[in-house]
Amino acid sequence: MAERAEEDICILHNEKLTLFCVDHHESVCLICKKSEVHAGHKFRPLDKVAQGDRKIIQDSLQLARKRLENSIEVRDNCIEQAAYIKVQRERIDSKIKKDFEELQHFLLVDQEAKLSAVREEEHMKSKMIREKIEAVSRDIAALSHVIKSTEDQLMSHHASFVKNFQTTMTTIRELPIRSERLRGVLLDEVKHVGNLKFTVWERMKEIAPYSPVILDPNTARPELGLFEDLTGVSLTEGQQRPKNPERFKWSTVLGSALTMGTHVWDVELGGNTHWVLGVIWGDTCLQESTHTLLIGCCDDKYLIFDGPYGSWNPPVKLQRIQIRVDTNKRSVSFSESLTNTELGTKQNPSNWPDLAGNAKAYPYFYTTDKIPLKIVQLLPCVTA
Repeated sequence: MAERAEEDICILHNEKLTLFCVDHHESVCLICKKSEVHAGHKFRPLDKVAQGDRKIIQDSLQLARKRLENSIEVRDNCIEQAAYIKVQRERIDSKIKKDFEELQHFLLVDQEAKLSAVREEEHMKSKMIREKIEAVSRDIAALSHVIKSTEDQLMSHHASFVKNFQTTMTTIRELPIRSERLRGVLLDEVKHVGNLKFTVWERMKEIAPYSPVILDPNTARPELGLFEDLTGVSLTEGQQRPKNPERFKWSTVLGSALTMGTHVWDVELGGNTHWVLGVIWGDTCLQESTHTLLIGCCDDKYLIFDGPYGSWNPPVKLQRIQIRVDTNKRSVSFSESLTNTELGTKQNPSNWPDLAGNAKAYPYFYTTDKIPLKIVQLLPCVTA
């Protein structure tokens, strides 16, 4: 307290400091004010100046505290995301291994089938050759016997030769017909190894369906559960997911970003009664500034495009929704694909982004139903 009292006393006149010289930016006493040094200067009460300065410092301190809180939050979020990356890596590793094991199993089964087909053909054709060899060997034995007996007959006396002539001729006429070489008994190498890798690849489409849209787990709310292959979503137990900027604040998950061109995907509703589907564009890290074109249902009340629930009634029962986005024509359309019924088209929506720039458009999925929304997968077409 003694030290503070000394700070409040003028060192020149040993008087209490009560004024603040605006021109010299210093605290002064009443005697200093009257001195020649401060002639013509402006003065303010020191307590008022201190009060104002304290308010400025308090405001700055409050801002510093907020920045500290923000920095702690960002640090903690980074720690959370660092831990979650390990969880993601383990999950991705497991999925990759599982899919490759399925592919390897398919290849092993297909390889065994191909080898079995070769062995079966070898067995069949080897049997044909053995049977042909046995038949020809019997013919050779018969011919050799006839030739030998006929040669002996030619060496016999005239009377014996003439007597046995007809019998000899009948035996010769009844000899086996000319043996033909076997055709097509070698293994069909063309069938077994011709374009082998391509034909195996073509058959692999049966176990490798293609999804035109892949759901992004980094945008999904914690209460949404995604299929292992990222082609379906439903309400489920809360997931451990960090609060990264891309993650939505409501029960939403986005699909992979759309590129230039035409994009078509179908979504199986499967009895889900609370869903919204469509397209969103803008900066998804600033979700309040994004724009959407949607179709949705909430307890048998429907919406389409910008309308509220209950503002639209579908012409048919909605079972499978098809969304078509043509970024070149700047159009978004919805249809019921099982009945091939058009539901609505929007041309040149406002604020549609230039997808060649930084802005992106994404497939949009929202649900608060435990019945999943499923992206309909396609069988790829393999062509040469």
